[in-house]
Amino acid sequence: MFWKNNGRKKNLAQIKDRYDENFGTPHRIVKYNWKGGEETSILKDEDFTISRGFFYIFEYAPTAERVVWTYVSLGMSEKSMLNATKSELIWLSHQQNEEIFEFLPSLVSYPFHYDASFDYGQTISNSEAISPFAMNTLLICPAFIEYQDSRSLLELFDCQRKELLWLLPIHSNEKEYMQEKGDFSSLFDLWEEREIDSLMLCDLNRVSTLKPI
Repeated sequence: MFWKNNGRKKNLAQIKDRYDENFGTPHRIVKYNWKGGEETSILKDEDFTISRGFFYIFEYAPTAERVVWTYVSLGMSEKSMLNATKSELIWLSHQQNEEIFEFLPSLVSYPFHYDASFDYGQTISNSEAISPFAMNTLLICPAFIEYQDSRSLLELFDCQRKELLWLLPIHSNEKEYMQEKGDFSSLFDLWEEREIDSLMLCDLNRVSTLKPI
């Protein structure tokens, strides 16, 4: 049956439309084959079509209303992870970052290659000895940052019974703090206490919240 009466393709098209509505026109789109490897770079948004057997990474440049670079997946949510959750991934950065295109596709495919799941509060550590990032741990959490300005996007995810998972870089001592408290929300409570706003969290070179201030 073609894409289950074309419903899956329609769902992805709706998500893509909502991405554009909230983030602007894509600056770059890269297409990946689920079997492995980059297929092609699509430089013009008008060339984009959704193809079965592929997923996509979108890069959105800052706008007057949205001052961060936005990197987001499309197509991951057409597969169910081990915990039966369907999700897409979003990564926000204060500056354009080519390395995100190296990491994000691997994270999209990881749950399906290794029969695993991503859950709120889970952390992913970079095992590379040399890394371009000051923070080598990613915290998986709800996309709190989008609640105010991109509510229509989150409402669509709710309607499709999917999750938009925010990949938030944190420092190792912030991870330890979160583990000691036993709940990832404790880290957000700490940031609120220290008056760390959401834009500061998108700075990939920010200092640890646990350093003296």
